[in-house]
Amino acid sequence: MQYRLIIDVGNSTTKYALFDNKELTQYFQSFDDLSSSDIQSTLEKFNIDRCLISQSGKLSEELMDWLENVAFEVIYFDSNLVLPIKLDYETPQTLGKDRIASAVGSLLYFPDGNTVVVDMGTCITMNYIDATSTFLGGNISPGISMRLQAMHYFTEKLPLVEKKFNENLIGQNTEKALQNGAVRGALWEIESFIRNVQEKNGPVNVILTGGDAKFFESCTNIKIFAAPKLVLEGLNEILTFNAF
Repeated sequence: MQYRLIIDVGNSTTKYALFDNKELTQYFQSFDDLSSSDIQSTLEKFNIDRCLISQSGKLSEELMDWLENVAFEVIYFDSNLVLPIKLDYETPQTLGKDRIASAVGSLLYFPDGNTVVVDMGTCITMNYIDATSTFLGGNISPGISMRLQAMHYFTEKLPLVEKKFNENLIGQNTEKALQNGAVRGALWEIESFIRNVQEKNGPVNVILTGGDAKFFESCTNIKIFAAPKLVLEGLNEILTFNAF
């Protein structure tokens, strides 16, 4: 059996996974700095025939050199690839690969309807894909950890607090006020975006992904479908679509 290798180099961490056709069969935890030795043990167990690499962050020169000499085909996600979605975006050359991949991945779950994809990673991205599989754009804002860190580092006295959802929406001490501002502020921002899209375009499906997806899934009353591996699934679909 032959597998596809998907490598997603993010801003903070790198993840990789193996797919058998559309099925994600093996997922490997995030690496701060992925090396060839991390992947080599995988290659000894599985027969890889193709690989897609998506880079938002930096791939080490050591790993790039190693990939030049592997036996399977290595494809880099760039503007030369054909996409299974349409992009209605003013600056497609600046559109993040993770945003494109999550939009493509959303079609696996909701191929016919309007969909909002919320990716809660280092930044929070909220993207809208309509029923014609057209990516129409969205919003980008700081992620939860970034909000908490910014309030600490750009002030003299505010502490750096842990990420936490408090039941009381009124923070009665500085720690809870910071947590509510970051966590509830992001939650209300997301809910408002979804409501406004619905008011303008009708019912939408909502997919939640990213590192903070589980954290937020239980904090909202909006019906949400959680797909924690959405970006990897979307990248695999892009690789399938470019099987020449």
